[in-house]
Amino acid sequence: MADRPIRRLFWWLLCGTRGGPTRLLILLKLRDGPANANKIATSLKLNYKTIQHHLEILTEHKFVEAEHGKYDVKYRLTPIVLENMDVLDSIIEEAFSSRARVAWAHSG
Repeated sequence: MADRPIRRLFWWLLCGTRGGPTRLLILLKLRDGPANANKIATSLKLNYKTIQHHLEILTEHKFVEAEHGKYDVKYRLTPIVLENMDVLDSIIEEAFSSRARVAWAHSG
């Protein structure tokens, strides 16, 4: 796979930073469709504030976008992520390879 700039951004945000594994889990959850922070936190069994923090980072980097409803905010994957799911899948495969697993596990 060519080293596209989007690939470097995916890799850095999901594997090269301490909270990368949590952000990856959030993206995988949002593959199933839009969800609010509470639903994501509950399904991932993580603290609500932690999820909010990572959603802010993902929003800032244009990986997710917020849909403001009448009573809550739902998050969904952005078109740029949806168009590059092959990149996300390859990064997941690399992250779980035997070489990368140890380094990735220490990233948080």
